Order: sequence, then C-alpha cells, then structure tokens
Amino acid sequence: MIKRKIKINPRAKREIDRYPMVAVYWLDICSDSSWQSIEGCKKAKLPVCVTKGHLLTQKGGITRIFGDYSLADEELGKIEEIGNTTIIPNSVIVEIKKIS
Repeated sequence: MIKRKIKINPRAKREIDRYPMVAVYWLDICSDSSWQSIEGCKKAKLPVCVTKGHLLTQKGGITRIFGDYSLADEELGKIEEIGNTTIIPNSVIVEIKKIS
C-alpha cells in the first residue's frame, strides 16, 4: 500500500544525515461506542494520521521512524541512542513524503 519508498543514504558523512526526515500518512483504527444506524456505520471512514520523524528502515512489511536522538560525537553526527520511536505496518501506510 506504500505509495513511495524513501531511500536511506548510507554514504552520508554524518550518521544522522543517513536518515531522512519524513511525514508518514497512515490509516488508523476507529471505534465508536455510541449508538448509530447501520448506514451511518457503513459511511464511516478511517482517520488518516501523520507521523513525522527520521526514517530508520522500511523492510519486512514495517516502517520504523525515530523522533529523537542523542549524539555520541556532534561533529561527526554519530548517533548514540534514538528515542520516540514509531513502528507502522506498511499495510496501513497511505503515503510517505520526504521533508526538506
């Protein structure tokens, strides 16, 4: 379902520059505990959510993103650890856009 696969740049000089900033648009599960008609439920649509961060990988049916990182070496952009990670199944991704 992914509309676009973004390439990781393994030759970037700084490690952080290997992982492009992206916006991932994905379909979320929606539930509603209120009473509604059958027709109303049939017309309901899935919400599109957006997750932004650095693209870590896109393989094995999964897209992995991280939002935060700590640097072991600032000049080299060497990453020590990552945080605020999100793992999204590719089957629910509508689109991925690279952010400049």
